[in-house]
Amino acid sequence: MFYLDRLPCPVLVTDCNGRIKHANNDFKRLTDAPLSGDMDQFFPPASRIFLQTHAWPLLLRNGEFNELYVQLQSGNGQLMPVMTNARIIEAEDTAEVIWLFFVAKDRQRFETELLKARQQAQESAAQLAKANLALQSAYAQLANYTVEVESEAEQLAQLSHSDPLTALSNRRALSLHVEHWLASTTAQANSSLLLIDIDHFKQINDRFGHAEGDRVLVDLAQRLLHSVRSGDSVVRYGGEEFAIWLPDADLDEASDIAQRVHEQIRTLQVANETVTVSIGIACLQPCDRYLTQLLAAADRALYEAKAQGRNRSVRHE
Repeated sequence: MFYLDRLPCPVLVTDCNGRIKHANNDFKRLTDAPLSGDMDQFFPPASRIFLQTHAWPLLLRNGEFNELYVQLQSGNGQLMPVMTNARIIEAEDTAEVIWLFFVAKDRQRFETELLKARQQAQESAAQLAKANLALQSAYAQLANYTVEVESEAEQLAQLSHSDPLTALSNRRALSLHVEHWLASTTAQANSSLLLIDIDHFKQINDRFGHAEGDRVLVDLAQRLLHSVRSGDSVVRYGGEEFAIWLPDADLDEASDIAQRVHEQIRTLQVANETVTVSIGIACLQPCDRYLTQLLAAADRALYEAKAQGRNRSVRHE
């Protein structure tokens, strides 16, 4: 990503769940903070809420947005008003988000634009089960804004655990489900994970458009929900990849679920062409870095399923 340093502004690259992938030197100098984990670490609470309720939904719906005002937070806690533009791009069949930041020099203009953006955030939040009604009073008294918004942070955190397009859980929610299981299970217990990838999904987008690709994702999500047991979790893991978390399930039980998935999607079509999926299956007992190891095992099995010709399930033995 050497070309990022040739751009005349701070640049951050993430995946579509906010996980940091790259940053240029201007961004590193501006934030002076470690570049690992989620991008949320670079924003104060109010801006994180604004990103989850307004910026991310706008980005995932339109593929880009321009001139939204937020605050960046450096490693020493300094707050910097910035204008940000973002766009989703395809890089090696993987969706990435390019974030451009411009430091706001005009404080009065920044505050005016911030008030306008917060009003838009309030309208979006009202459509999401009216999760942040307290923002109405925050607009009336900007001096008390941060205090009032923090009282809504817990509710908005729940929204950050779902995928806006399919309404499934996202990878953050998957981590919470696994942590809860680990805290309440025994060392001899088993759980399983399916990693599910839509075969040749990029061709669907290229041939029929992203709207049709989104329809396939939403339709597949519903079919996955009809394939699982009560207590299982269906997750949109990223792009065209999904995961199914199967607590207290062994490899045979997980394979049965995988077979149900294949059966459910047999009638899923695009322009009379059948959509298929490849599935990697893994099962582990509790161990160190449990979710990381379980995902790695399922990913290896998924790779093998693709190598064998796709439209099949492979177990990691």
